[in-house]
Amino acid sequence: MKKFILLLCFISHLSAKDTFMPISDPSKLPKSALELWQGYDARTEDLEVKIIEEWKTDEVTTRYLTYKVGRFKGANSRVSAYYSFPNKPGKYPAFVWSHGGGQRAEKNRSVYFAKQGFANIDINWLGRPVKEDIDTNTDWGKVDPTQGPRFYSKALRKGWKVNLLPDEFSIDPIPSPRNSNWVLLSMAGRRAITFLEKQSEVEADKIGFTGFSMGGMITALTATDPRLKAVAPFVGGTGFKYVDFPGGIVGSSKRPQFQNLEMYKNTIDPEAYWPHVKCPVAFITSSNDFHSTFERIYRSMDLLPHDDWRVSSNVHYNHGVGPEEWAVLNLWFKKYLGNEQTVIPETPPSSFSIDKGTATFSISPKAIDRLAGVRIYYSYDPNSRTRFWHNAVAKQSKNTWTTAIPVYPKLPLYVFGHCSYNLDHEMTLQVGSSKTFSINSKEAIHEPNDIDLKELAKLAKNGLIEDFSNGTVDWANRNGDSITTYKLQSPMINRSNDKVLAFTIDPQGRDHTLRLRLGSSFLSRENNLGTFTYHTKVAGKGPQQILINRKNFKSEKDNELEWAKVSTFNVTLVDLKQRKAVRLTDPKTHSILKRIELIDRP
Repeated sequence: MKKFILLLCFISHLSAKDTFMPISDPSKLPKSALELWQGYDARTEDLEVKIIEEWKTDEVTTRYLTYKVGRFKGANSRVSAYYSFPNKPGKYPAFVWSHGGGQRAEKNRSVYFAKQGFANIDINWLGRPVKEDIDTNTDWGKVDPTQGPRFYSKALRKGWKVNLLPDEFSIDPIPSPRNSNWVLLSMAGRRAITFLEKQSEVEADKIGFTGFSMGGMITALTATDPRLKAVAPFVGGTGFKYVDFPGGIVGSSKRPQFQNLEMYKNTIDPEAYWPHVKCPVAFITSSNDFHSTFERIYRSMDLLPHDDWRVSSNVHYNHGVGPEEWAVLNLWFKKYLGNEQTVIPETPPSSFSIDKGTATFSISPKAIDRLAGVRIYYSYDPNSRTRFWHNAVAKQSKNTWTTAIPVYPKLPLYVFGHCSYNLDHEMTLQVGSSKTFSINSKEAIHEPNDIDLKELAKLAKNGLIEDFSNGTVDWANRNGDSITTYKLQSPMINRSNDKVLAFTIDPQGRDHTLRLRLGSSFLSRENNLGTFTYHTKVAGKGPQQILINRKNFKSEKDNELEWAKVSTFNVTLVDLKQRKAVRLTDPKTHSILKRIELIDRP
């Protein structure tokens, strides 16, 4: 009898159908994003959930588990995840978190969101080992939508598959959208939604989706799922990656990666998805993000069939968000999943016009009683990854802020408003806290047909980089210590190579090491010179000027530094007695830095 049962199980295993049957006829391929997912029901197959480990505290229960994504090429694909929920009885709003490239699911992150009142599942799609040293992990079987063996021990390919072409690990034997890794990853996300629906702790009609970087892309491709009530992609999820920046910036798109471009545009690129997303969208990003570049964000949001969206950006930063932006995620899901009376002002109304060589930009934020600050930023640089956003001087009249900006015949102009709002109370984040949150206006764009980027050099006025009269508002920081700016990409600065860098600093009687790190990342391909470093000891009392020649910088590629080809300028100051970096964003300590400029060689 036992042998008979085992035989039946074996036969059943052999006869199990794949989630997708291969398509070999090009005429039967899906021709749109809607067709791609037409007929797919993420609820049909049993999830076959396996709970591997459980942790309980007074506040939160967390389970590490695996679930079935589907069956492909005769083998099951399973993804591991952390699932957390508050311990108090009741049903909770819930969401899926999808991590970014090279990252992993995080127990601590899942626990944090459970403490905020959300059930959540943090999916480990990459298959990277989890920190709890648990052996059981993601197993994609005979397909592989991961980034290769560096992260995933069972990788079938050497790295990330970027095209729609067939190979032995893809679903279809011909070029097909179903051969894209993104389809499998979105399936993992849709199945995670199904998992949440089935949990007794979850309010099944209050489910959202969010993710960071590649997880933001997964969010965009999953946002059309009708079960979702709100989504929040982080630094990822824009369409139009195949479109080059204006002005002939070589390497500004990913077009060379895409085989079968029209098929990709119609079925995989987020531009094919956003027109069909019916739920509210909070796009959380950074102003200089390389992955979800600034103009592509707004171009994507313009595709939505509704106006219930926001953009919140960490200004002067690449691929990372700050406390004000992290706070938006909590607010967004509390409002649209938790039914809380959370005030999130609408995208601030703005206007833009050009007359006689001058652009006028106005912004009129709502919820004035909560407004903490307004800034208007502009740039003439079409490379959003490395542009320096100038802080415009704006005049306030009642509840409207207005600025005038010169317009040049052969140069583009980009303008947006950035509003900070006070929270009802200081919000505890996974790391740190915030008393405010930020919302952008729409971006205003002027792009003439005959852009000539050589005209940027004509705008140079002097060599001043920073005098710190406004503190470090034009600098980004991740931890409060090192500060980074894109100021050397400002066309207003004379960046001639015959200049030397003059760094004025007051050590205030303490011994310090000054460390500079200059990079050329994300400039046009021919202008990327790599990374350059310099350090020197600084001691004594009173301001002193340090002169640094271009040749004083060490190059990782044995290149010679050119001032105009510096995208990121990073400053770190180490207190040698305390053996730790000085918090340069602290008003009490950033006064050590006095002035940075390019001057004529003495």
